[in-house]
Amino acid sequence: MGLTRYVLKRPVTTILALLCILVFGISSVFSATLEQMPDTDQPMLIIRASYQGATPEDMDELVTKPIEDQVSRLEGVKSMSSTSNEGNAMIMLEYDYDADMDDAYNELTRSLNSMRGLPDDCTTSVMEMNMNGGNDIMLSISHDTQEDLYDYVDQNITPVFEQLSTVAQVESMGGSSEYVKVELDPVKMKQYKVTVNQITSAMAAADLSYPSGDAQYGDLSLSVTTSAKADTLDDLKKVPITTQSGKIVYLEDIADVYTTEEQMGGVSRYNGQETISLSVSKKQDSSAMKLSSDVKSAVESLEAADSGLHIEIARDSADSIKSSLMDVAQTMVLAVVISMVIIWLFFGDIKASLIVGSSIPTSILVSLILMTRVGFSLNVITMSALVLGVGMMVDNSIVVLESCFRAMDKMDEKGFVEYAKAALEGSGLVAMSVLGSTLTTCVVFIPLTTLNGMSGQMFTPLGWTIVFCMSASLLSAVTVVPLTYMLYKPKEREKAPLSGLMKLLQALYRHVLPTVLKHKAIVMLGSVGLVVLTLFLASGMQSELMTADDNGTISVTITTRPGLLDEKADDILNQVESIVSSHEDVDSYMLRYNGSSGTVSAYLKDDRKMSTDEIVSQWEDEMSGLENCTIEVEASSSMSFMGRSRGYEVILNGSDYDTVKDTADKIVNEMVARDDVKNVHSDVENTAPVVSINVDQVAASAEGLTAASIGQQVKTMLDGTEIATLTIDGNEVSVKAEYPDGMYRTVEQVKNMLITTGSGGSVALSDVADVVFKDNPSSISKTDKSYEVTITADYTGQNVKNLIDSEVVQPNLPNGVTIGTNSMNRMMAEEFSALYQAIAVAVFLVFVVMAAQFESPKFSFMVMTTIPFSLVGSFGLLKLTGTTISMTSILGFLILIGTVVNNGILYVDTVNQYRMTMDLRTALVEAGATRLRPILMTSSTTILSMIPMVLSTGSSASTTKGLAIVNIGGLTAGILVALFILPVYYAIMNGKKERKVLDI
Repeated sequence: MGLTRYVLKRPVTTILALLCILVFGISSVFSATLEQMPDTDQPMLIIRASYQGATPEDMDELVTKPIEDQVSRLEGVKSMSSTSNEGNAMIMLEYDYDADMDDAYNELTRSLNSMRGLPDDCTTSVMEMNMNGGNDIMLSISHDTQEDLYDYVDQNITPVFEQLSTVAQVESMGGSSEYVKVELDPVKMKQYKVTVNQITSAMAAADLSYPSGDAQYGDLSLSVTTSAKADTLDDLKKVPITTQSGKIVYLEDIADVYTTEEQMGGVSRYNGQETISLSVSKKQDSSAMKLSSDVKSAVESLEAADSGLHIEIARDSADSIKSSLMDVAQTMVLAVVISMVIIWLFFGDIKASLIVGSSIPTSILVSLILMTRVGFSLNVITMSALVLGVGMMVDNSIVVLESCFRAMDKMDEKGFVEYAKAALEGSGLVAMSVLGSTLTTCVVFIPLTTLNGMSGQMFTPLGWTIVFCMSASLLSAVTVVPLTYMLYKPKEREKAPLSGLMKLLQALYRHVLPTVLKHKAIVMLGSVGLVVLTLFLASGMQSELMTADDNGTISVTITTRPGLLDEKADDILNQVESIVSSHEDVDSYMLRYNGSSGTVSAYLKDDRKMSTDEIVSQWEDEMSGLENCTIEVEASSSMSFMGRSRGYEVILNGSDYDTVKDTADKIVNEMVARDDVKNVHSDVENTAPVVSINVDQVAASAEGLTAASIGQQVKTMLDGTEIATLTIDGNEVSVKAEYPDGMYRTVEQVKNMLITTGSGGSVALSDVADVVFKDNPSSISKTDKSYEVTITADYTGQNVKNLIDSEVVQPNLPNGVTIGTNSMNRMMAEEFSALYQAIAVAVFLVFVVMAAQFESPKFSFMVMTTIPFSLVGSFGLLKLTGTTISMTSILGFLILIGTVVNNGILYVDTVNQYRMTMDLRTALVEAGATRLRPILMTSSTTILSMIPMVLSTGSSASTTKGLAIVNIGGLTAGILVALFILPVYYAIMNGKKERKVLDI
């Protein structure tokens, strides 16, 4: 009352204050950080180990197991998972959310440094987990004249991007690098008795810079350096080599020396054209928008300096962020317009709409100022909170405005003074109700601030944003609304568009409610029926951690059979590219393939005819027939934990790898024979066939050889060896000694290799070793030291997971093999549990606030009954729309607790006032009839302002869709509960007691 009186007396001061809010609010928008989603810190550390040449089995036995044994004893480690591949391994450690990750990082590093027993050539490193990591920008690079594009990009382009302060990592793929090939002639080498080691030593001596002391020259003391340099191909050909007999031969006598190219970093193609691609990732503390700006500036500078250089931005996450935020902003504007239209429909005066309309931007601007002051970014979550806030913040303004109209009806005159008195009196009448409803909405978000998990990191900004909105709306309702009411002088039209309907509904309510009050038993039974129906609707609903957004990108992951020839692998890539490029909704695509795995990223058109999921399903069917490979097609999301789970998955755990693998093979074979699933795969089906050279130690020793020396010679014959580097035209060029192509291509040729003995002679490899075939797993996965195999499949029809588990999986499980849970499901269980606990605390806080407001736990309990009965609307609408239970939909239930009780508060407060002068039955009926309009107005504005969130087709619309659906369904049911069930509970719990107020 005091604040309202001050505003009405000082309108100029108030308007100037609003002008300041406008200026600082707009300034806060331009200074805010723009992001797709809030930054989340996952308490995970990753250990990467490298041991070149080791098979996955060797990596597991020699590297992964010792590291797991070492780090499992560290304090705070919650769980551990590992993957051992050929030549490398990755161990992921998950900590508790309250762990100090800096201390954990230091302790883990010290523990690894103190390890003993790892192979000498094994290297380890530790890095932190980045949940928001990914390729923020993808570049395609080509050049009109550069023949050696790989080296040009590696030495001139990549360093420019790496030097940017916002860049964390730059990865290149594709292209060929020029090098000098020294093609050895084994016949001449045998004739001159020259070995590869002698060639390497000669090259080292030919490219030497050796400090040789000092010498005086006049008054100066000069350093003396002895050097030899081979700068050209001709110099290289003339490098002298001393044979075992002491004779001198030149390199050109035993080898052909020429320049050629080799494939570097795999295959990269953009829209079918060979290119070099660069993926640029931002630092954790940088924004995608700033990264985009820096990269674009660097691209412009590079292209300006070299007219033949062409750099095309294939993907920029900043574009997706701007598009998503623009969609949410449009939804917010639409919500404001809907709210103003509803006001006009009920009051029939455009001035009334302008009054509420002027309070909305005031509340939003105040919220934006507070958001930027506390460091929140503008992202899909916080912007969606503003959209939700629009529907909630008008509730206070509507209640105050409607009360001002009621107060004005009592005035005899209709002048300026009377409008001022009506504004003051109307605001005062509902001040406590508005304060109570605001508090009940705000207190539900207090539990979110205590959550340490991902849900706390993601949704705490949303909670605070709504608190800012509601606090600002409360301030606006008792200041801006009374002031504009006094200045605009609105008049409630008797012939408002909905006035006739409202009178009809009020008359109908006065007729129906007395009948309802006479049949309390039936209403109580109906209440029980609503609870049963709610439980039925809630059972069997699908759940996921976070509903994935649709950024218009599809990722096709290709894993070829290990050891598959390059030509065969290229055929598979061409077939995949053909399917992708021929689709009419594809705007562009990029292929990146290296080793035995790669990805085709397809960027879809904005105006595509098919949805992203429909295209994914179509491509899965079209690519299912490709042989010698495993293909996974999925829609990309802005965050790593948003992945869509669209098919069947089961995880097998066991202590013995062979047992787990055999079990997985049996299950896969039975699933392949079924017609209710397709594309059945396991992560152990692609074994890597290897040629194992088992050295005979006795035979090798007799020839003066060891297993290591034999392995080194075999590697040189198969892969060659780098013997020097040249600097040509300012670029470093590698010099490699290799045997002729095809000389050792087949296994038979490997068996007949001639190995140089310790005495200078030669012996066939088959004489000192057995050359055999061996199946080797392509990778070995473990969780908490237990071996793990994952089986996946796509459903041909409906979800039949329970059927497959009972008919296929369970009967084939031997002793020692159990069904495990993937990390996503474990995380989902933890986050859901935390949110459910937050909901329980929120219910308690709402009860406390209302009990304090009514000064009666009894009235608080009455209003609380609207919560469980409104859930039938929420679950029913979720079921009807096919929306899953996710973190955002559970958050919707949390918000619903604070909003659905507002109608009950208004109703019970009015009944209590009317009972001062009316009997109980009349008070119950008249309270509902009188408050019917504000209840319908506030609920309809909140409900209808959320509908654009449900109907939005923007890239991030699906993320917050569940939240809006829960509130729309719950609030719709809550209207009926407050108007028809709550009166019955009030009548039962109060009987014929008179309402008395202690006057002291």
